[in-house]
Amino acid sequence: MSRLVILGLTLGLSWGVAMPGAYADSAGSEEEVRQLQQDIESIQRELVRMQQRLADMEAERERLDRERQQAEARLDEVAAMEERVAAVETAAEEDADGIDFGGAVRLNYGWRDYDGQNKDRYGDFELELFRINVSGSVGDVLLDAEWRRYNDFQAIHHAWVGYDFSDELQMQLGITQVPFGILPYGSHSFWFTGNYYLGYEDDYDTGVKFVHTPSDDWTFHYAFFKNPEYANDGRADRYSFDLVTGGDQQNTETNQINFRAERHLHLSDTSRMDVGLSVQAGQMYNRATEKNGDRWAIGGHLDSYFGPWNLRLQALRYQYNPENPDGVSDDFVQKGAFAFPFLMAAEADVYTYSLSRSFNVDWGPISWVNCYNEGTYIDPRVSNSSESVQSVTGCSVAAGGVFAYFDWIAGKNMWFAGGDGLGLDGASAGRWRSRLNINIGYYF
Repeated sequence: MSRLVILGLTLGLSWGVAMPGAYADSAGSEEEVRQLQQDIESIQRELVRMQQRLADMEAERERLDRERQQAEARLDEVAAMEERVAAVETAAEEDADGIDFGGAVRLNYGWRDYDGQNKDRYGDFELELFRINVSGSVGDVLLDAEWRRYNDFQAIHHAWVGYDFSDELQMQLGITQVPFGILPYGSHSFWFTGNYYLGYEDDYDTGVKFVHTPSDDWTFHYAFFKNPEYANDGRADRYSFDLVTGGDQQNTETNQINFRAERHLHLSDTSRMDVGLSVQAGQMYNRATEKNGDRWAIGGHLDSYFGPWNLRLQALRYQYNPENPDGVSDDFVQKGAFAFPFLMAAEADVYTYSLSRSFNVDWGPISWVNCYNEGTYIDPRVSNSSESVQSVTGCSVAAGGVFAYFDWIAGKNMWFAGGDGLGLDGASAGRWRSRLNINIGYYF
């Protein structure tokens, strides 16, 4: 009922009340007049209540209008915020869609007790490495590559393009790390374990690899490598240790498959353990006989962390079965890297360990220190051979962009530690040799 209607009723009723005498004369009854007055007063009271309810309804409508306006304002704010979030996400995607460049410059000091002239000079200090890294993505395609320049040669370290089929499966195509043993390294020292010199640690070949992580508990690797990083099998100027040809040694690696499975055990908030199995098999083509031999390796590993402590254990067996010409021994094969070829036993059992302890420190620019002892024992399974042993004790130090290694390397019949090769029964077979090595690098 509108206010005008209510006002009219009120005026009409008031007029009726104002002339009771006239009404009484016409009706002839005072009792009827009193009853009529009571009815009029009741109607007036009802009209007052109706006016109050109308006022309350108008106040409620105004409140609802204010709330509606506030809600619309909040919706506008949410929409504006969503636009800002979308803009930030788009900018982040644009930033991520690109190639980043990095690299390192490293200096190295070395003192060797088996090099008389080096000892007389109290060691040598020189530029050891300059490297360039590129990594990133363009669209959905990934890229990761590294080129290195050493004093005497230059070499590709790795170079691959990749694609994430899902959060669980990634493909890498090109020169990529061979999935064998503890990854990415089985060691903490600058010198690695003896598996590196055998070709079973931080090795890179050319092919395709799939990394499969179906859950937080498992990681699987499947790979096929057509050949090493260089198809030129006579080139010893390389980072990875591969079969190289030269002289009567004419074997080269080809057609290699790899499978690696690793189980991740989460023991506590500060402890975990990774247990894995690696299998590798392939052919070895002999350029002299034009026949394919075969080769294989199998290994098990453990990589455990208990707070700042890390224990790594690995055992493997490898075997090479070359198709050599008559007169060339099948007991040894030739590998090469860092511009030097050398002989190693064609079959052996290999055992390695690494024990380390890290420290967070506040020593001026130094923020982190990791100390370690690592050992390798190579037990050849061929004639005219002898065991090879290596021990590395040292610490690595991080200070901003600088990362340095301080290592004492002791070896018996060990390549790069005064030995002639690996597993050979030569002049160096029974002698321990050692060297002090300090490597200081700036990484950017």
